[in-house]
Amino acid sequence: MIRSRMRYEGLHHAFADLGIHFQLDDLKTAYEESGTRLGAIWQRNEDVSTIEQIRLIIELASKKPAVIPPFPDSEMLEKAYVDPLFAIPPKLNKDASAVLEGLRSRTPKIGLVSNTGRAPGEALRRLLEGHGLLQFFDATVFSDEVKYRKPNRKIFQEAANRLGTNLTNVIHVGDNPKDDIWGAKQADMRAVLFEHEMPDISKWEPNSLHVITRANRHIPAGDVKPDRRIKSLTEILDFVDSL
Repeated sequence: MIRSRMRYEGLHHAFADLGIHFQLDDLKTAYEESGTRLGAIWQRNEDVSTIEQIRLIIELASKKPAVIPPFPDSEMLEKAYVDPLFAIPPKLNKDASAVLEGLRSRTPKIGLVSNTGRAPGEALRRLLEGHGLLQFFDATVFSDEVKYRKPNRKIFQEAANRLGTNLTNVIHVGDNPKDDIWGAKQADMRAVLFEHEMPDISKWEPNSLHVITRANRHIPAGDVKPDRRIKSLTEILDFVDSL
């Protein structure tokens, strides 16, 4: 992926500016291997910060414990690691703005609960703000900040706490049967499964985080019982109205 190459090349330049010299191939290999290591952490429904991801890459590249430079040098490394998200941003769902506008008039509060990958919650908030969407959310909870991931009940509970309500009052909408539906139902929430077309991951690098995070997305059909299945985000408005 272009974004992946931009990250390890960006780190290579940032390290060089700090007087830390790695071979680019060593950083590339370390970056790829870090995906497997992060996948193992995420399988435990845990998460780590951006700087801890960078520390892992340094350790894998140098074959020894890593020492992260103090601020502001550490900020330079984080910028090199995160900025590719803004250079090649993810595509926004065409219905997102209208649906959030519709929900604002229908529900007391709106929250966002998201598992992160290479991009931290802070960067994702900046993306949302750039699209004019951050204003719709009364709470945003990202896994790299709270250190646990969906389907862990704790991240749903954290969102409910920030919204000032109980889990039983929350409707969770997501596209991952395990993380979003099974997880939400285990947390006593209503769950809506967004069955949109997913990209063909067979064409992706097998150790990319996009593949790793989706490798275990399926659970037995009998264990996935959403309260509603939707093909378009706009359908969530009808579901809320029906309640």
